[in-house]
Amino acid sequence: MTYAADLHLHSSYAMATSPSITLESMASWAAVKGIDVLATADFTHPAWLAELKAKLEPLDDGLFALRARAPAAARFVLGTEVSCVYAQDGRTRRLHLLVLAPDFAAVDRLCAALAPHGKLASDGRPTLRLSAREVVAAALGADARCEVIPAHAWTPWYSVYGSKGGFDSLAEAFGDMAPHVHAIETGLSSDPSMNWRVPELDGMSIVSFSDAHSPSRMGRELTVFEGEPSYDGLRAALADGAIAYTVELHPEEGKYHYDGHRKCGVCQHPAATLQTGERCPVCGRKMTLGVLHRMEALAGRPAAVERRPDGMLSDPSGVRPPFRRLVGLETVIAEAVGRGRATKGVREIFTRLVESVGNELRVLTEAPIEAVASLAGERVADGVARSRAGDVAISPGYDGVYGTVRLWETERIMGEPSEGAPA
Repeated sequence: MTYAADLHLHSSYAMATSPSITLESMASWAAVKGIDVLATADFTHPAWLAELKAKLEPLDDGLFALRARAPAAARFVLGTEVSCVYAQDGRTRRLHLLVLAPDFAAVDRLCAALAPHGKLASDGRPTLRLSAREVVAAALGADARCEVIPAHAWTPWYSVYGSKGGFDSLAEAFGDMAPHVHAIETGLSSDPSMNWRVPELDGMSIVSFSDAHSPSRMGRELTVFEGEPSYDGLRAALADGAIAYTVELHPEEGKYHYDGHRKCGVCQHPAATLQTGERCPVCGRKMTLGVLHRMEALAGRPAAVERRPDGMLSDPSGVRPPFRRLVGLETVIAEAVGRGRATKGVREIFTRLVESVGNELRVLTEAPIEAVASLAGERVADGVARSRAGDVAISPGYDGVYGTVRLWETERIMGEPSEGAPA
């Protein structure tokens, strides 16, 4: 048995999020997206925690359900993200961590331990004056079944490997708590094949989640775990690498993939930065070094990935779980019909496909192309087929600017293949 999980998202109590992201909308969109288990998000925020306690009921498997919802509805795991800002080894460190907890008693103990080190009510993702090691220790002190996962591990800002405030190794970041960290989240600007290049991660589960700030963004990246959905089953899957596959954006689509300087419109591959230096060629200020640059600095082996006949991308050695790179269904439809993603026409086609096929993930990965064509037209069906095959053109993201994906381009933008970047 497998189940799809999105364990990194936010409530309306987090900064820069949609007010429409509520427990009810999360549950509704989970069904639309094909998500079986999702994190509650932001349990450190007192008002949101009170709402979680009022609206969720525990199930026998250690997960939670929204009260009065059908048994088949999505289940929740208690989860949050925290921001750590602190000094270590003469540098200011900034990184985000995901924390999963088994029950409200553990959450209460953890919040009590964290409260002296930051204002939990100030943001759904609170800033803590604690090190990564200290957060893991506090989580395990609250309950030994808690899990901590470095969030979007490679982004320049606020990540464990980030160029702006991260570390060169997990051991450096977590110290003696490193053995208790079983997984890392790739983030939107990297994918599993990029992480396979780092020997330190050979024993780690590599997971992907959406970091959604609005309901429609849920599931844009997710992890399909093996086994029965339960809290202990999820913990075991993270520890043992029991992952069927992950769903990824093309990493070039993430807003920190390439190096660059947004104010000057400068976007460049790390190879160019290594030749010309880290200063913006227009204004002379330091550029933001992207995920690909940081990956090249820490990678211990060349890139290697193979495309299978089913569209999955796999580790040639067969050791690692495969993954899919997909273009979101709304994006496919919007380009196919020449309208904006948020327009009524795109929404009507999206709803027709999802209601007929079952959910967005099934439309993008399993539905016969002929069935998609009969419901949405030949061009939308062609777009889905191109997405499955990885036949896309991408203008890479940089310095906080999302990349753009196009399905009907004859040449790849900027001359870079979507299967990865040169070593």
